[in-house]
Amino acid sequence: MSKFPGFFVPRRAVLVGCAALLLALIPLAGVEARAESTLGELNSQYEELEQQQKELQNKIDNAKTEKAKQEAIKNKQTQEINILKSQISVLQEKITVLEEEIAAKEEEIAQLTGEIDENYELFKKRIRAMYMADNTSTLGLVLGSDSFSDFLVRSEYLKRVAEHDQDLLDNLTTDKEAIEEAKTQLEADQAELDASRISVEQKKAELDKMLAATVQEIQNITKMEQEFLANKEALQKEMQAVQAEIDAIYAEMDNSGDFVGGGFMYPVPGYTYISSYFGWRFNGTDYHTGVDFTGAGVNGKSVVAANSGTVTFTKTTYIPGQGYGKYLIIDHGGGYSTLYAHLSSINCSVGDYVSKGSNIANVGTTGWSTGPHLHFEVRVNGVAQNPLNYLN
Repeated sequence: MSKFPGFFVPRRAVLVGCAALLLALIPLAGVEARAESTLGELNSQYEELEQQQKELQNKIDNAKTEKAKQEAIKNKQTQEINILKSQISVLQEKITVLEEEIAAKEEEIAQLTGEIDENYELFKKRIRAMYMADNTSTLGLVLGSDSFSDFLVRSEYLKRVAEHDQDLLDNLTTDKEAIEEAKTQLEADQAELDASRISVEQKKAELDKMLAATVQEIQNITKMEQEFLANKEALQKEMQAVQAEIDAIYAEMDNSGDFVGGGFMYPVPGYTYISSYFGWRFNGTDYHTGVDFTGAGVNGKSVVAANSGTVTFTKTTYIPGQGYGKYLIIDHGGGYSTLYAHLSSINCSVGDYVSKGSNIANVGTTGWSTGPHLHFEVRVNGVAQNPLNYLN
């Protein structure tokens, strides 16, 4: 202890403590710098994958021919699976980096807290020493010098005491600010970590759904093709009978009204996967007059009106394994109509006016169907058109 009252804790102790803390924080600073750089790269990769998904849809929207459009749709389904896998990989790597950065921040906070505690103890000792020596004024220490040399020595000690006190206060303030900053960053990292974990689960669920739909529909369409080719003549006669029935229905429809206008929406919300496209299929032996929408968990899902219009026909009786099963037709005016087939239930009646997007039925697998899906048609003056030219 110094012979001068109040000069209780050596300033060197504070400096040594600060130096030790600084050395301890250098590795943490390196971790944070690397984490920040890596996170930036991962975020860029993820944004690029998101942009690739948008470009897949743009290729469909900007296709100049129907063949190019169908090819773009097929490619979209395949590439989306690869993009989802890449997004999951990026997010998992991001989670690892964030966990490392959070651990580093927690260690930094612990070290800063220890430094604050240490400096606070020093500061309390300093205050205690000043209190114990309150009968000795600074002016008295200087004026009570025996000589000029003694005066200079005492002045130097007083200067060092003042610097020591200021160092303690500065370090306490600096450490407190550093802890607050570290805690703010820690909260931000934790929020980003939680969001990334949620995104991973969502992307995994989306991928599982897409993979399940792809596998199931490959099996369904393969089974359908095998059944068709095995019973081609009988099934062709059945489909001709179905088309004749539908042609008769359209022949009786009144096409004098004006078209309701606007585009046509996808008829099964959340399901855009197409298992069978418009046109010739099964090696050119069967002409498909619509598109089939399906996906994992599609059975029983809501079918909505692709556009506003009047329900002109419903069929609820059918022979299992034959034809369109339960189906309905909506007239949109101006010769435009839509047909919805293989339904499990129909929730509207002939004569009902239905708004675009309103529930009209539920997805099923009635009639000639190897799995739950919606057969959807767009017709103009009774002639089947490719629905993909009208959906948006």
